[in-house]
Amino acid sequence: MEQGPEGSVDPSSARSKEDLARFLSMLRVRADSPSYRELEKSASGLGIGQALPRTTLGEVLRGRRFPSKAFLLTFVRLCGVPPGEIHVWENTWNRLAVQYKVGELADRSAESQGAGAAPRRIAELEERIGVLSERLRRQEQAIEQAGRAWAAVGTALQDQGHTSEAEAVYLAVIALQRELDSFDAQTVARVRHGIVEAMSAQGRHSDAEVAAELLVGEPAETMGADRAGTLAAEQLMTSARTPLPPPLSGGPQPPQLAGATVSPGRAQYSRVAGGLPTIWNLEPRNPEFTGREDILQRLRRSFHQGGTSVVQALQGQGGVGKTQIAVEFAHRNAADYDIVWWIAAEDSALVGEQIAALAVELGWVEQGTDTATATAVAKSHLRGRDRWLLIFDNAEERAAVSDWLPGGPGHVMITSRAGRWERVAVRVPVDAMIESDAIALLRTHCPELSSEEAELLAGELDFLPLALCQAGSFLAETATEVDDYLNFLHTHPAALLNEGEAGDYPRSLAAVIGLGLDQLAQDDPTGLAVVRVCALLGPEPIPVRWLMTVEDITADDEALSGLVRVVNDEMLLRRAIGTTVRFGLATSNRDGVRLHRLVQSVIRDLLPATARERVRRHARALLVANRPGDPEDPATWPEWARIVPHLLAVEPNAPVDLHLRMLACSTCWYLIERGDADAGGRLARSLCEAWGRDAGPDDVHVLWATRCLARALREQGRYEEARLLYEDALARYQRVLGKEHTDTLRLAHGCAINLRLLGRYQEARELQEVTLRSYRATLGKDHPHSLHSANHLAVDLGALGHHDEARKLHEDTLTRYRRVLGDDHPDTLRSANHLTADLIALGEYAEARMLDEETLHRCQRAFGEEHPYTLRAATSYATILRNLGQLQAALELQEVTLTRSRQILGTDHPQSLRAAQMLCEILYHLDRLDRALELQRETVQRYRRVLGEEHPETRRAVDLLRKIGDE
Repeated sequence: MEQGPEGSVDPSSARSKEDLARFLSMLRVRADSPSYRELEKSASGLGIGQALPRTTLGEVLRGRRFPSKAFLLTFVRLCGVPPGEIHVWENTWNRLAVQYKVGELADRSAESQGAGAAPRRIAELEERIGVLSERLRRQEQAIEQAGRAWAAVGTALQDQGHTSEAEAVYLAVIALQRELDSFDAQTVARVRHGIVEAMSAQGRHSDAEVAAELLVGEPAETMGADRAGTLAAEQLMTSARTPLPPPLSGGPQPPQLAGATVSPGRAQYSRVAGGLPTIWNLEPRNPEFTGREDILQRLRRSFHQGGTSVVQALQGQGGVGKTQIAVEFAHRNAADYDIVWWIAAEDSALVGEQIAALAVELGWVEQGTDTATATAVAKSHLRGRDRWLLIFDNAEERAAVSDWLPGGPGHVMITSRAGRWERVAVRVPVDAMIESDAIALLRTHCPELSSEEAELLAGELDFLPLALCQAGSFLAETATEVDDYLNFLHTHPAALLNEGEAGDYPRSLAAVIGLGLDQLAQDDPTGLAVVRVCALLGPEPIPVRWLMTVEDITADDEALSGLVRVVNDEMLLRRAIGTTVRFGLATSNRDGVRLHRLVQSVIRDLLPATARERVRRHARALLVANRPGDPEDPATWPEWARIVPHLLAVEPNAPVDLHLRMLACSTCWYLIERGDADAGGRLARSLCEAWGRDAGPDDVHVLWATRCLARALREQGRYEEARLLYEDALARYQRVLGKEHTDTLRLAHGCAINLRLLGRYQEARELQEVTLRSYRATLGKDHPHSLHSANHLAVDLGALGHHDEARKLHEDTLTRYRRVLGDDHPDTLRSANHLTADLIALGEYAEARMLDEETLHRCQRAFGEEHPYTLRAATSYATILRNLGQLQAALELQEVTLTRSRQILGTDHPQSLRAAQMLCEILYHLDRLDRALELQRETVQRYRRVLGEEHPETRRAVDLLRKIGDE
């Protein structure tokens, strides 16, 4: 959890538990609004025995419950209050405790002694509490001193080699600390580090690793402001995972990570010599890597120069070894980095998912956070730190990478066949190996080769590293003579890869792969069928269970007959995958089997046209058979993320079977739901254009893809473009499917939403009313589609000023949503947010606050902090705070919301403009008129450009500008 902006929250003026709740909420906002779940989890990780249950958190932060002292102190520590300021919160609690803890007793006393005795009794109790508080403070100081003394005893025992005794002392100190809320954090950190070291020294490495992982998860304030304790904990966890033997007397000691706190006379194990960073997803180092010293040295020199050299692009034709150079560099220089992350960049649509995975791995976001949010968080964090390396492998073009570069002091390496990196990175050209290095590389893979044979073979392979490695491995594994190999190479050439699909490769590279395929055909027909199928899918892991889909294959199916038997013998399939790995055609891990893109290209090129088309049909059928569930259900999103790259690889925009078209349209919808309207819109547009040429604009799947494209444009704030699509498609839907068909109604529903966003409220209402009646008649009141329509009809009513009517419909719809879809479904949360708007319009701010606070927390948990739905809920909550007079809290929340909206959606997106206008209103009420005027002038200009002069939202923006200007 991060500390909030500079400037502290002072609760000294609190006079009630409601006031205290307000200051605690402000503190939470400054800490970047951690969710209740995050707070609960962080509190349990502290190991001090104080829990922060989510239910209690909600009651305390709403002012319904006065917290215990331990609860309050734990909360403020987790929210970043420095140790030197905690006493302010403690004093506030002590003062309010007199009111809430003693008041009840005083009331009972007054009843028995008369009303005049109550003040005297309260004064007596306050004096007694003061005496007890002072006595307790002195006892706490004595216990703290004893704890520090015993911690020193433990250190001395450990320095003398008495590790089990030291561990016992340390554990006793921790037990003492659990009974004392304000125990010295630095002493606790030192003791817990000592426990890890004692466990490691006794050979209990599993226990040590668990203990160290708890330390790494500690909040920064527990470890000290400079996070030295956290860095030391990371060292200890690495040491626990890979323990070092005792150092030899006088020998070199393991390196110490800068900033780590150490005890004199004790060895500190940071990272095993030659070890890897904890955050690392690269493949293992290639033990046969040879040469390239000039390039590796140039990379290191340039990176350490800083400036523009922190981004470098290895550029050269395919097969020259760019990827292997990047891997070797990362391994050689691993000690310079704390984070090294590999990103497959050949498909720009998938880069975001991989950066999101880094954010999850580092704990910056939770698993399942939408891609847009996770990538924005990752880039923001990386900009503020150094010692990281991102590697974008096989970027096809500059645009595939430039938008994803975090900036900041870290390093970025790009590998690409394409050129024109001059405005993004320093270009590092990579050509074929020099002859001596090529010969050495061949003989590394096949030591039996003579110098003459290696020279001859290297020349035939054009000194390309990938071809050299594959040839050497083939010769070594198959005992093939060089003359025979050369004969095969000349008699089985493969056509050059088509330019634009995989680049311009020499024939020898394709021929080497072809020889491996010939060997597979002889040794393992099932393995041959596996690589053929994988070659027609994407260059990402393919789950083994997918390959069990063989219903469309028969024994006389020449291209795929090797897969017939796997339906009854899964081990046959797994052995076949092992064979493909052994011949260097594939890699495998827990995620599945994967073919390198170059291998895929060659295999596709070697397949006859009819066989290639047959395998592609099977690959498409395989994807259809493994279609994930409802793309609107967040539980299915991980499976959708897995299937996307493979769908793109099988050319879904070609004239294909109906089931694949359905899968392609559902994929568009998933991308939009996940918050990536740009990628969803690009795919939908390609489907519309390709299918439209083949089947015409009235084809049902063309219409479906059009609906996806229209929604993508709407989510991007391009309402007028969406309107043209909606209106054209609605007429076609009604003509082709009929007015009452559910697909027609879904399009009409989307069209009505878009009309409202265009400011055409009455038209939107009329169309949505017709749609809702048809939905209910066809599907019933509780069907999700009926609920969607009712939800947005209520929004239309609110836009027209019918707030009471809108509220009633929203309340009924929300109740049904919760019963049908559950409390955390995206549609339920959208409905709750819309109901909040009605409550605000009706002036029922207290009820609106309760509902919207819960909605905001659920959105943060379900979508992440920066999903458009979460940002919308945050602006709504800031509106409530402003109306309740909590202007400072509203300002702090809306400042963050506007920044995130502009980062995620863009400055000109209508939702960003609404966020900006709300911030202006808050500034106006705070009398910060200069800034409010400047921001509102800019906002009005953008409204006019984006929505037009006559749009109702533009007119409201102009009215606010006049109001601010008149002051």
